[in-house]
Amino acid sequence: MNPPQGAAAKPAASTSGGSVAAAAGLRLGSYRLLPPLPGEKRLLTLEFGHVKMSVTRTQLLALPTATLTTRHAQLGRTFTYQGVLLRTLASAMHTLGQDMRVYGSNGYVATIAAHDYMTAPIILAHTADGKPISILEKGPLTIVLPSNTPRFEQKGDYWVWFVNRMTPVPGH
Repeated sequence: MNPPQGAAAKPAASTSGGSVAAAAGLRLGSYRLLPPLPGEKRLLTLEFGHVKMSVTRTQLLALPTATLTTRHAQLGRTFTYQGVLLRTLASAMHTLGQDMRVYGSNGYVATIAAHDYMTAPIILAHTADGKPISILEKGPLTIVLPSNTPRFEQKGDYWVWFVNRMTPVPGH
């Protein structure tokens, strides 16, 4: 899937720790994100270090995309999800190797162990079966994990619906 015109993410020449760059757009690690499209809703807030960054769907679509086909147990359906690997986001946030705290707009919070997101395709999904994830399907952003991996059978608490915020776990 190609990002919408004008929304491409390009590796930056150097990493800046995610600080806000005025005319050049936002930097998330080595990725330079162009400014949001006019009127576009910000879906996700990333907080790391002294940086608090809100990103839009268009900006997320411009990041490297991973695909995972997995069963959503609560919905009783299998979807092919697309989104950003949690390890890619953690790396861009300069928090790779730290446990990540993921917040849903419904008040649910989960802590995802670094070992898990570093070794498995845990995705912040923005697309299911080629379409934006609807509210009825627990979107617009949701954390998904492989359903065919025995170690995740007991990790149902990692599935976070309605994701709207991510931070590294303090003190790690």
